[in-house]
Amino acid sequence: MKAFALIPLISCGLLSACGGGGGDSDNTVVETSVNAGIDLQIIEKTEFTITAQGSPADGTFSWQQVSGPSLEGFPLDGAEQTLTAPDVKTDSEIILRVSYQSTGSSAVSDDISISVSSNNQLPLAVVTQTSPETLPSVYKDTVNLSALESIDPDDNGQIDSYLWQLLSGPDLDITSFNESTLSFSHPLLESNVNLSWQLTVTDDEGGEASTQYSMTLNKTNELVDANAGADQNIEEFEQVTLDATNSETVTDTYQCKWQQLTGNTETLSNSNQCTTTFFASDVDTETTLSFEVTVTDSKGRTDTDSLFVDVSPKALGLINDSGVGECYNNTQRINCESDDFPEQDAELGRDSYANRLDKVGKGNLAFDYTKLNQFADEVGDDSSDFTCIRDNVTGLVWEVKTESSGVLPNTSLREGQNHYFWDLGDTTFTDTSTANSTCPDDTSCGVQSYINEVNSLDFCGGTNWRLPTYNELLGLIDYGKQGQRVLIDESLFPYIPQSGDIENVDLPYWTSQTAADGTSLSQAYIIDMSNGNDLAYPKENTAYVRLVRSR
Repeated sequence: MKAFALIPLISCGLLSACGGGGGDSDNTVVETSVNAGIDLQIIEKTEFTITAQGSPADGTFSWQQVSGPSLEGFPLDGAEQTLTAPDVKTDSEIILRVSYQSTGSSAVSDDISISVSSNNQLPLAVVTQTSPETLPSVYKDTVNLSALESIDPDDNGQIDSYLWQLLSGPDLDITSFNESTLSFSHPLLESNVNLSWQLTVTDDEGGEASTQYSMTLNKTNELVDANAGADQNIEEFEQVTLDATNSETVTDTYQCKWQQLTGNTETLSNSNQCTTTFFASDVDTETTLSFEVTVTDSKGRTDTDSLFVDVSPKALGLINDSGVGECYNNTQRINCESDDFPEQDAELGRDSYANRLDKVGKGNLAFDYTKLNQFADEVGDDSSDFTCIRDNVTGLVWEVKTESSGVLPNTSLREGQNHYFWDLGDTTFTDTSTANSTCPDDTSCGVQSYINEVNSLDFCGGTNWRLPTYNELLGLIDYGKQGQRVLIDESLFPYIPQSGDIENVDLPYWTSQTAADGTSLSQAYIIDMSNGNDLAYPKENTAYVRLVRSR
């Protein structure tokens, strides 16, 4: 492409100013032009020369790059330039512009196009085995193959992607075939096996190269590998799963058989399956169970493996639960697994494990009571001859009342219908006029008189009988009996008086705790055995008494 500029020049003719007298003038126009040369096609990283021509010959040349991959050194001055094509990833075009200016003229310019072809050098695929350190590998070794020594010979090239292919060999458990490294576990093999791999690498210009790599995996002496799974730590009553499905054999099928070696005997759901379950039994201390699985392949070859299950007591506490074994919505009984009414009493605490608790005696749900005779010796759960009850959860021993024999005050000492006012500790209630009123005592129908008389008898093997605390007495309440006459097990605690014998409250029983009702301290808590409610009750009023002692 050529550019021109027109320059007017004035010559002297016959003008008088030039020494002539004629009237004609002579104007000559001189062209300024530049030519950047023909367009070029070159290969990346090769030298090439560009030469510009300008007219008239007394001008100067200046080069600049307009577009395309960068060339070094611009801007440049001079008609001829020798340059090196840049390293390009794809075919590219460079536009250069030359400007030319002669004396007394404006600059003119011309462009030249340089087409640069990419000349990608293909990468080199290289495979190395980096582990295990000791070769050849054996069963369960982790085998690592690496392609990191693969290279791209281009100066600024790099490997962009990797593809591994297993051309021949056994099935392997491989997470990814598209990483720079490939890992797998040496499998269980009946004979030596050759593996053939193909690695294909692709560089950042799309060039591909492949290589093949062969290796040998050695056979295993033992052709059955039993795997009982990892040791476990669980709490009592939890479901335990024993899983031997990670066992390996060289045959397609195998069978499993579980057996318990040590610990409390547990009932497995199916000991002849590779996966079996059981619910851990009730334990009082940390207990270890051990199990063994025998794996047999289809050719009769066997192997065994074992595991330990550490069982801890569940933190259920040393207090009784509520006795509620069913769940409810606002109107009716529902499945305890309902998400709309979660975490009800029946699915929490001791009662939720009642069917799996290892009881000493008997009782509803998680309640656990043992009958004792007058010497505090245990008697059978079905015995009708017992004098007190031991709570096997709390360890407390409770008084059992005697059958009603007459009308107050013509009753015996421990009849259930006797009732007393509260006069424990520093109290103003010392009224002896109550003797033989609501109880058969000749001194006073105060609680302390009753406690003293029972202790003097060495009743049921103890002399430390007392009023129960609020929480101790509340622990006898079985809220699962709502709607019945009393919320306590009458087969274990018989001879409960009839409701209504005491004014205003159905079945009030004293606790040892004074109610914080200001400064008078004139009330103590009672528990109403008919409904489980508590009440701050005037100490001068009378209520029933059920004594308790620690063993």
